[in-house]
Amino acid sequence: MTELAVSSRFTDADLPVAAPKAARTRTLMLSGTPGMAEMVARGLAQDANLDVRHKPFGLADYISREDADLTGLELLVFEIRPGNDTDIAIIRELKRHFGDDLQILGVTGEALTLATARTLMEAGVAEVIPLSNTQPQADHAASLGALTTQAETTGGETRDAMVLAVCGAAGGVGTTTFALNLATLLARPDKTSKGEPARVAVVDLDFQNGVLGASIDLTDGGAYLEMLQGQANPNQSFLKRALESYAPGGFDVMAAPVTLAPLDAMTPDMVAWLIDELRLAYDYVVLDLPRVVVDWIDAVLARADRFFILGDTSVHTVRQIRRMIDLYTDDHAALPVQVVVSKEKKPGAAHVKEAEHFLGQTLATWLPRDDKTAARARAHGQPMALSGPKAPVSRAMGPVVEQIRTDFKNSNRRRA
Repeated sequence: MTELAVSSRFTDADLPVAAPKAARTRTLMLSGTPGMAEMVARGLAQDANLDVRHKPFGLADYISREDADLTGLELLVFEIRPGNDTDIAIIRELKRHFGDDLQILGVTGEALTLATARTLMEAGVAEVIPLSNTQPQADHAASLGALTTQAETTGGETRDAMVLAVCGAAGGVGTTTFALNLATLLARPDKTSKGEPARVAVVDLDFQNGVLGASIDLTDGGAYLEMLQGQANPNQSFLKRALESYAPGGFDVMAAPVTLAPLDAMTPDMVAWLIDELRLAYDYVVLDLPRVVVDWIDAVLARADRFFILGDTSVHTVRQIRRMIDLYTDDHAALPVQVVVSKEKKPGAAHVKEAEHFLGQTLATWLPRDDKTAARARAHGQPMALSGPKAPVSRAMGPVVEQIRTDFKNSNRRRA
């Protein structure tokens, strides 16, 4: 649901009307789970200060209904559905429209991950309460710091990774090579890190045809397939099993499963949960994407800090890049998309300007063809950035890496 669609559900008539001090707080409980809305509403109604009504719908389902009624609403309680981006978007729009006149609580019968809890708080949820405690007082949302959750912890300091998505516009352009080189270069300590390397993870989301793990002689231990089969949730415990350390490069790898799996085995909620958990455990997360359109790509686009599209300057590839940019930015206009020209040296100005005009952006990153270093990398089962740290490709990627590091240190960048 877009912001425009959400906004259209609200009018000035919906704004809460100031009530006399003796009036009870107008409260709405929403849940699509059979019986939950009524059960929680009964619990809330035990508080004499609350005037409670309930509806058997999830948040997004109720807001989209023609009979949705938010008139005078002061407290909204809804069932949390982890990984549901539509609910998060609606919460943000509700807070933007109503401000502090409407307080929002989430209720859950399950343990929440830390990533989910933080996302809810960022969107505007004031408090998360377990089903065993559905008698909040009128001052339930006095402070965001009062968040109550059974969230999993990461077992240490939480981080706030930049998510870097990589996709190819054509076959053979070196998407996986770029992803591995990017992870290798980001994992190296820079001049301002005081010798402490960043925590970097690279994940092969092309789990049907991906060769990221095989490129560096790593295989999946089975956890990836368990997740795709619905037998494991992508929480912090899962990450410890699913990611393997690649010591030569200083980063962790989530390789594609050995057993073939259909691309629709991954769900939007699954990939959203996975990326959110990765962001809490790493500084940089590199995602190697399949060269097809899948229904879960929107969850990636919503979380990516930067999206790299690799291609060449042939007419059909440039046209494909344009199509990809249009598709990915249609609902994510603020997504920074950067085109990387692979296996080519920068040609004459006229040729470049024509492609840049068509794509609507400057082609600033050119990765030259380097068959010698590529062959050495394949022979040793390692990224080109290790086989040739001073090779043309490594040097060409230097400005990209430095810009990412600069963005990472920006205090105004998006937070988990």
